[in-house]
Amino acid sequence: MSVKRTSSKPERVQPFDPTSTGTLNASETLKLLALPDTSMPQSPEDLGLDALHRATFVQLPLGVGYATREGRLIWCNEAFELMLGLNPGEYREKRISELTHQSESDSTDELLRDLWAGRIKSYSHEKRYVKRGGTELWVRVSAAIVRTAEGNPVCSVGFVEDISARKKMEVEIERVQKELVDTSRQAGMAEVATNVLHNVGNVLNSVNVAASVLGDKLKSSKGARLGEVATLLTRHQHDMAGFMARDPRARKIPAYLTALSAQLGGEREAMLKELDELRGHIDHIKETVSMQQTYARRCGVLEEVSVTEMIEDALRMNSGALARHKVALKTDFIDRPQITTDKHKALQILVNLLRNAKHACDESGREDKLVSVRVESILDTVSICVTDNGVGIAPEVMPRLFNHGFTTRKSGHGFGLHGAALAASDLGGTLSAHSDGPGLGATFRLILPFHVSGTVP
Repeated sequence: MSVKRTSSKPERVQPFDPTSTGTLNASETLKLLALPDTSMPQSPEDLGLDALHRATFVQLPLGVGYATREGRLIWCNEAFELMLGLNPGEYREKRISELTHQSESDSTDELLRDLWAGRIKSYSHEKRYVKRGGTELWVRVSAAIVRTAEGNPVCSVGFVEDISARKKMEVEIERVQKELVDTSRQAGMAEVATNVLHNVGNVLNSVNVAASVLGDKLKSSKGARLGEVATLLTRHQHDMAGFMARDPRARKIPAYLTALSAQLGGEREAMLKELDELRGHIDHIKETVSMQQTYARRCGVLEEVSVTEMIEDALRMNSGALARHKVALKTDFIDRPQITTDKHKALQILVNLLRNAKHACDESGREDKLVSVRVESILDTVSICVTDNGVGIAPEVMPRLFNHGFTTRKSGHGFGLHGAALAASDLGGTLSAHSDGPGLGATFRLILPFHVSGTVP
């Protein structure tokens, strides 16, 4: 609710006159104000002008109402009656407090007390009335005191404008904006989750390969032949000396066991190596998922973070995709600043920029695909630049680059960059882009303050 007050007192306010504050009827009020009356000596010109004034208030599309100090309505025009669904003349049975929404009554009473006491000359504020049937009506009321020629207060006058359509539009705009922010934020979170899943998927492929190698080694292991030797020895266990002396197979057993031992030792080393790689892959999956869970728990929380560590987290989430598409990576950390920000929201932006850079490189068809990340402190901000040597951006596309729903990729949804720009704004920063044109790559610059003021939505 907005309230506009003017604190200057009327120039001609006279000592309070009790006779001017009683419960007045319409006729007495008009006489007291010396409004047009046929018995009053006036020139034809004055009578015509007064009639024009009276007709204006009657026909004015704004609601007009006069009220006593006690808030009882003296007179209302037709527009006021129509706004509130009142029958003609029904206003005489109403007080301002009866028509005012309960949640607005205290503030309205306070304004009227200040008005009648002369502490303010007029006021203008937005409030809700309650129409016949109980429906709410948003209005803007501008009110002042009507005074006699001597300056004594007679009644209050209010001009009422129906602003319900505007209020409805404001609510709708707020709803759409919230929906847009939520959609963009979900899209940003989806970018992070997608990269996590891609990375986990790549590692799972490696896990599958390691498991297959272990399986093949076990299937082809010479260790299975050891059972045959054991069976042969068991069969001649009652005459072991004779068997060893007479049977040519027995004479080969020591050499065979020596060779088998060496073979099994090699297989054991190879399988231990595969198991170590398998354990490393599983640890990588656990680390990636744990990192995503950590960021999700911290969503909306301001904390001090290392910019370079946050970038390294984003790079790890994209490492699988970068390697798969043979995109080289270069980092240039001129500074390693600490900032206070929403780490999760900042990560969403970085993951999105790195993923877009990878796509730009992949679509270029170049052999020397390269993504560079540069960090430096500039005054009280940190600049993070993500540069690629990919397809570039056409000049005519640049003005629409951060628009909601706009994308240059066939499989794109148009939420990523728009959501990233909104997130940067939420963090008190900016996101901008530069490209020398198609085929010449692009640079996206994220500027973040060292400290975010207030809370992050």
